[in-house]
Amino acid sequence: MQPDYESEYDERAGQGDGGTVAGLPTYLVLDSSGSMKPFEALLNKTLTEVVDTVYASPKVSDFIRLSIVSFNTSPHLILPMIDIAELTGLPEVTCGGMTSYGAMFELLRERIEQDIADLSAKGVRAYRPVVFLLTDGIPSDGGTWLSSYQALRDPGWRPRPDIISYGFGDASDTVLEKVSTLAAYIAKTGNEEQNKTALSEALKSVLNSLVASAEAQQIQVPQHVEGYTSVPLVYVD
Repeated sequence: MQPDYESEYDERAGQGDGGTVAGLPTYLVLDSSGSMKPFEALLNKTLTEVVDTVYASPKVSDFIRLSIVSFNTSPHLILPMIDIAELTGLPEVTCGGMTSYGAMFELLRERIEQDIADLSAKGVRAYRPVVFLLTDGIPSDGGTWLSSYQALRDPGWRPRPDIISYGFGDASDTVLEKVSTLAAYIAKTGNEEQNKTALSEALKSVLNSLVASAEAQQIQVPQHVEGYTSVPLVYVD
């Protein structure tokens, strides 16, 4: 499945004229609530591998402009969207607290606004941003998060991101269907070891998608994720 690029915001990104390059602002958003505590070491280890793989290949890092956000009771910017030459280390993700979707969506909108401006100042023309959301639970902030999500996906806001989600553990396919725009995947509820495997497979899928997207110079949506089933998305526009 390919995204519905519909505006000059996206069309100009691929031109790459006048000495500019095209880039895909990419946000890896990780649930770091208390239920993720058993997977904290695995999460940090795999994150390092993802970042190392992206930045080890100039072809990938030139196109994939990566930022990492974790969220629990509050959202946290783990990796800002910086040039590889500026990367000195990756802070560790610490798990604990609740699963606040609203604050996370608010931070994403703020970061996208800032990152698009920063990329433009560096001569990078941005494709529509993409968010990879990984979660093992349901929102702890009831239905109040919906207004923040709607602001993030406001049709009148040109850099509104597309969203690909992965849910495991106690994640809700209904919630994933509601927030996702390109694809959603859900793993069966399992024990701790099964959920650990699901997390690894989700991060592997994200990495494969990033590498394939850099090769194609446009977002490549995973067609299959080991241990997951696709959540049907209903498009209304």
